[in-house]
Amino acid sequence: MSFPSRRRVRLWFGPHQLADYIGEPAAAARHEAAMRRRFPGLAITNEPLPVVAPAADYSPADLHR
Repeated sequence: MSFPSRRRVRLWFGPHQLADYIGEPAAAARHEAAMRRRFPGLAITNEPLPVVAPAADYSPADLHR
């Protein structure tokens, strides 16, 4: 089973996170570009998220193995 890759875009003011967005790579790139235009003086990160199975694929019994 294949899971889609996702990225996390965050907007920072020093050590304080002001915004958080998670989406598909193309959408995350567009969001990052928009944030850079809107907030040119703030730090913006765009990082990959680990690929994990959706929670619906797990049963409660799987958690106790």
